[in-house]
Amino acid sequence: MKRRLAAALLLPYLSGCGGHTVQGEETVEDWNQDPRPVGRTLVYECPGNGGPGYEFIARLGPGEMAVWLEDRYVVLSQVRSASGVKYVEGDITFWMKGEEAMLTAGDAEYRNCRLNHARVPWEDARRRGVNFRAVGNEPGWHLEIQQGRQILFVGDYGMQRVVVPDPGEQRDGPARLYHARSEEHELLVEIVDEICTDTMKGDSFPTRVTLQLDGTTYWGCGRDLNSPWQ
Repeated sequence: MKRRLAAALLLPYLSGCGGHTVQGEETVEDWNQDPRPVGRTLVYECPGNGGPGYEFIARLGPGEMAVWLEDRYVVLSQVRSASGVKYVEGDITFWMKGEEAMLTAGDAEYRNCRLNHARVPWEDARRRGVNFRAVGNEPGWHLEIQQGRQILFVGDYGMQRVVVPDPGEQRDGPARLYHARSEEHELLVEIVDEICTDTMKGDSFPTRVTLQLDGTTYWGCGRDLNSPWQ
């Protein structure tokens, strides 16, 4: 049962599901409702309280929450809670009420955990199998490369969307190149390993990215994404 439910958490169509998971003779709808979006990746950061901090990735399904910890992947089931929302599996417990969240894993306890919304697009892409992601501004755009499958360009703050087959990576000195074509579009991507700073947020990235789409040039920054299962 757990394997079936864990797989379900990773499917995009969960974003349209409601909370109808049966717990005994009651449904999750009878319990405190989780206000977080179903089927969306969530990134939590917890302060160290005098020691090292901790972060973990979660994804919500109906009545359950998948959690990626440093040493394991666990699916927690929602249980009754006097206040807030609570999920439990073995020695792992997640509890939240409003903006306050807490995670316990064995003897370790992390309080005052907070969502990091800026990390969400990157971790969500990683779990969708994206190998490289880049972003740029004026107008806002992002690029995702799934090696052996496709390259996705989303431009003009989401108004433009172009998908082309991945032609494979080529090398030109220190640069990684992708020259992709479809029936309607031509896309050239150049990735160079040098420090790049986001012009809007000031974030630092390990690679500089230049791309041309149908003759229009865009500049931005990006990074490689490791598989969450490695």
